[in-house]
Amino acid sequence: MLETYRGIPHLLDTWLVLTGMTLPIAFSALRRRGDLVPRLAAFCLPAAFALVVAATLTPTPLRYGPVGMCGARMEGFGGLSSIQAPLNVLLFVPFTGMLTLAGGRRAEAIAAGIGLSAAIEAIQSLVPSLGRTCQLHDVLTNSLGSVCGVGLAAAVQTIAHGLLTATGGRRLVTRPYVVEHAGLLVVRSRPPARHRRATLVASRRRNAVGRYHRTNTQLSG
Repeated sequence: MLETYRGIPHLLDTWLVLTGMTLPIAFSALRRRGDLVPRLAAFCLPAAFALVVAATLTPTPLRYGPVGMCGARMEGFGGLSSIQAPLNVLLFVPFTGMLTLAGGRRAEAIAAGIGLSAAIEAIQSLVPSLGRTCQLHDVLTNSLGSVCGVGLAAAVQTIAHGLLTATGGRRLVTRPYVVEHAGLLVVRSRPPARHRRATLVASRRRNAVGRYHRTNTQLSG
């Protein structure tokens, strides 16, 4: 259960600590080879995962409930009709969206979101010292958030693919183009050579042969 009314005071601190712990993984993902969008998504993915963990597993001062018990309340405070329902949906949108953009597999991203939600509810049920309660509607709202996150990521991929197709699979400005035209700004232009190296060498050989024949003709005459 996302205890927003009690967990928020420690949510930001916990999220910052967890995000700082995952920075080496994030920078390693950013430095890998590949397109920019998957690398940026892989860079933001640890922070999105840390947000889910901080929001759902931060200890609260609530009273401990029975171990292994999960509620099925769908309405009232904490149910689908409360403010926690849209928050639970939004919580999984960044995680599954970044996972889809980083890996490109939509079905696996949805399955990962549902599995993560079920694992979190199981931990909340089996560890009463967290002060959390396991609720079935949390899995439903988290699953809906996973589908929304994958849908947004799919829209971004479709737009990016459309732009790439419109340019014929080529970049609008390539690196050699930039280097060549930047070099024209700093290098003084010079007239192009009139002859190639092989032509110059061949002409020199012909001139040498002509001088040799003229010299022999004069000596023989």
